Amino acid sequence: MALKFMIDRIRKSFASASECKHGGKVHEAANILGEVPLDFSANINPLGHPPLKELFLEELEHISHYPDSSYRGFRRAAAKFANVSEDCIVPGNGSSELIRLFAECCLEEGEKALVPTPSFGEYTNQSMLAGGDVIRVLIGEDGLPIISESLLEEAKLLFLCNPNNPTGKLLSAEQVTALADRCEASETFLLVDEAFIELSEPEESVAALAPKRQSLLVMRSLTKSFGVPGLRLGFGVTNADLARIMNLARVPWSIGSLAAAAGEYLLGCDEHLMRSRRIIKTEALWLQGALRELGLRPLPTSVNFILVDIAPRGIDSDRLAERSMQEGVLVRDCQSFGLGKSYIRVAVRSRSENERLIAALKRAMRCRD
Repeated sequence: MALKFMIDRIRKSFASASECKHGGKVHEAANILGEVPLDFSANINPLGHPPLKELFLEELEHISHYPDSSYRGFRRAAAKFANVSEDCIVPGNGSSELIRLFAECCLEEGEKALVPTPSFGEYTNQSMLAGGDVIRVLIGEDGLPIISESLLEEAKLLFLCNPNNPTGKLLSAEQVTALADRCEASETFLLVDEAFIELSEPEESVAALAPKRQSLLVMRSLTKSFGVPGLRLGFGVTNADLARIMNLARVPWSIGSLAAAAGEYLLGCDEHLMRSRRIIKTEALWLQGALRELGLRPLPTSVNFILVDIAPRGIDSDRLAERSMQEGVLVRDCQSFGLGKSYIRVAVRSRSENERLIAALKRAMRCRD
């Protein structure tokens, strides 16, 4: 009775919340295996991050003080990186905070949020927590969500991931701009998640367009680009008025001083990103060929991960993910993306690591219950 009383008084969208599935569960797997597995379930820069130890040691001198909650230094670096004005930047504790903040800013109870499928699960999760009514829309062969004008006009918010996770499909800047124009005409907010674009083709970014639009937010992630998932760091680009509102609504000190200092430094490491893109292109080609030799069907990709159709081998994705983990390698079961049990997603890593993945998959598929 007491539990029902408590649940009845909690915001309904929170009481009905469910877990959003993610990859990167290295700690959980290590507890099971007794050793740290090789993680292909999270899409992190295969080069890792530039050296940060000295910067962290220096920043520790200031750890007894609160961070600057306006994050002027990080915003300045992000503005230079995205070639926009500093007052158009919204700092965030990773992409998830920015998705949640934008959903809370845009959605009133019962308003419609359009979520393309398959795509990143946090769009649905955060929209529902904000009280939104989520409508899933299919993605067409051109990579764009299939949305009628009437549905777009009914909706308050549309999400778009570019390159898309988990498919690896990259839309051109022209395609995204055309969609942004449709949203502007319909007075529908558009969140373009460019978390992986630095590891793909950054010239296709529409970040510079965001300050010129009323309803556009473009997100960037340092987590993926610079291989620092433990820091939780990203930023949004939008018009100055919306940025001011979001920065007022943002939780104070949501980014620690170590992460903010690292962000200022990392956003100047252009050479690291260029090297990363070269390696990703080379290794993605090799890995796709090796996966095909295993009798699997890797989909074309423009980024540092590959969606793989495993149906030809007659094994379910959850079973293959479990067997691969027992071989010391994590892959991403894609059921949570709405793809059934026929797909896994694997990151693109170094050649020696990619070879270990192929060997582990070979053993896992050879295994019989």
